[in-house]
Amino acid sequence: MKNAFDTHAANGLWQLAREEPWPAATDREVNDCLTFELHGDEITLRLFALHDGQWQSADGFYKLAARWQGRQLQYLPPFGDWADLARFERGRFVDAGSGKRRVFERIAPAQVLDFNRAILLKGRPRHDYRQQAG
Repeated sequence: MKNAFDTHAANGLWQLAREEPWPAATDREVNDCLTFELHGDEITLRLFALHDGQWQSADGFYKLAARWQGRQLQYLPPFGDWADLARFERGRFVDAGSGKRRVFERIAPAQVLDFNRAILLKGRPRHDYRQQAG
């Protein structure tokens, strides 16, 4: 799908800036992502294991495949199908669902929340999707 905007403008480090009531958005759940870094077709973010015994990275962060569906940014988790992360609107990302809207703002590395500082690790390899659960 060809995008009508420059996706390179969306590259960078993003963090949840605010959450507000959004009663019109009840058809889906908002994601639990607070901080992510986007570069082209790769995104780094924290994911939580869904099942005991499921493979996971040492620090909970993954560099994953990313793609655009219009203005909707999606990522491919280690196990599962493409998942919506947020829409790029007016120079920022937003995620609406569960009766609320989350707004992400671009940040500098020094602004990363302490518990998410591992996202700044340099040289993180892209996830190898050939790994098996277990």
